[in-house]
Amino acid sequence: MSPQCQHCGTDVTHDYARVLGDEDGTVHRCPSCDSQHRRWRGSSAGADIDRPDPAEQPNRNRGYRTDEPVTSRPDRTAEDVTGGEADG
Repeated sequence: MSPQCQHCGTDVTHDYARVLGDEDGTVHRCPSCDSQHRRWRGSSAGADIDRPDPAEQPNRNRGYRTDEPVTSRPDRTAEDVTGGEADG
């Protein structure tokens, strides 16, 4: 069973939990619910970070969700992703 973010419930990898989680491997915030700046400063491990929290200010984390397929991004098409025709 994959570790899950305690804030939003998204599955994260064991490596993410090991590297960015707290000393017990618990992940408090993940790429789906927090900004990179906050996560790399310790929010994934439960630290209180002095930067705007996307949970309180949603426009702070408006990037593409990690659970979206690349082709669902409005600025990209399947052709952009594959570099040409999908079948060859």
